[in-house]
Amino acid sequence: MIKQTVRVLTAAVVVGTLATGLAACGQKNSPAAASNTTLSYRSIWSADEPQAKILKSALDEFAAKEGLTVDVKFVGRTGGDALTTEMAAGKGPDLFDAGSDNLPAWRAQNLAAPVDDVLKMEVPGENGKTVADVIPVSLQKAASDDKGLGFLPHTAISTAVWFDAAKHPELASNPPRDWDAFISYLDKAKAAGRTPICQDGTVPFYNVYWLYSALVNANGSGSLLDLQKNADSWDKPEVLDAAKKVEQLAKGGYFQSNFIATKYPAAQNDWIQGKCDLNINGTWLASEVSPSTPKTAEIRSFQLPVGGKESVEAGALGLGVNAKGKNQEVAKKFLAFFEQSKYQEQIAAQANNIPARSDVAAPKPLADAQKALADAKDVHLTYDTAAGNKAWWNDMFLPLDDQLLQGKISAEQFVQQGKQKSAQITAGQK
Repeated sequence: MIKQTVRVLTAAVVVGTLATGLAACGQKNSPAAASNTTLSYRSIWSADEPQAKILKSALDEFAAKEGLTVDVKFVGRTGGDALTTEMAAGKGPDLFDAGSDNLPAWRAQNLAAPVDDVLKMEVPGENGKTVADVIPVSLQKAASDDKGLGFLPHTAISTAVWFDAAKHPELASNPPRDWDAFISYLDKAKAAGRTPICQDGTVPFYNVYWLYSALVNANGSGSLLDLQKNADSWDKPEVLDAAKKVEQLAKGGYFQSNFIATKYPAAQNDWIQGKCDLNINGTWLASEVSPSTPKTAEIRSFQLPVGGKESVEAGALGLGVNAKGKNQEVAKKFLAFFEQSKYQEQIAAQANNIPARSDVAAPKPLADAQKALADAKDVHLTYDTAAGNKAWWNDMFLPLDDQLLQGKISAEQFVQQGKQKSAQITAGQK
């Protein structure tokens, strides 16, 4: 099961439903407690996952401190299937899981309450620091749209090219700085009899990392989303340039044999065991491969080197407040409570993710990605938010990208077909 990512919040993964109720009572020392408040949270984490355990601990402490009851259901990935319907009917939980890629859907249905006011709240026990003081602007942007802050991040995510520095110290000391240097490395690896890249080809939203990164890293926020909004944007030279880079990878024979049929997580497990040099993936990768990781491994990463703006993906996972919930103020108070460094440190130590707080160090395998986010002069959101339009993203763009990566179509055909099909989809949605 794919986890530790924004796709946690959107993928339809068939798992069992598990409900866990939490209740804690303490001295009634707040207005919320006087009204016998029950703060409810529907979580699509499974109860045995690190994130669920961290949240349970925080909610237990919050309930005891505030003198209220907390009702939590850890329902797994399919637990959110009926959530939007329930929330729209005014029957949903006060808190829900949110991420950069599904914020547009929550907003479109007017279900995500603005939480900008949480930024002004003090983080408990941290000498007057506000939430805005500890959450970097890049992460605030990742959780925002034109209506403001849509959820509060607890985890930062990004995309990078991953390698084992213990096996490839040359990449640690001198990672490729441009596309030619990147291709040169792949050619040398291939000439030495190694497989340069492992790719879980049956996961289309992994395959698209190459095209997405080649386009948006170089040209910045909006360069992929524009292809969805305006079919004429496919004519921009940078689109063909990015497609040619992917075509170069396809023709170069840099992936493992029959990679397009490789089922997750076989390729990433092969990568960490040294059967290939590189894997392009999200910042959840180190956590996912941990059971297969040799003790000698030293996981590192670098950004796909395509020049231009050198934009870095800034995605986020966090908690949203139900716009129709009964306890919005209490829910917002918990958001600030959960930003305490002790919980953020657990995001790093237990969940092996990058904490949202810029002053809490990421696990060592994610230090390069955290630094890339901190140093970025330009950032873009996960998939440039283009994944929000499922008819375009799932039904057209991902299958077309798969054909490009397999070498079944040329870069020119990719652009031509993408423009034509985008225009058809746009016309059908009017």
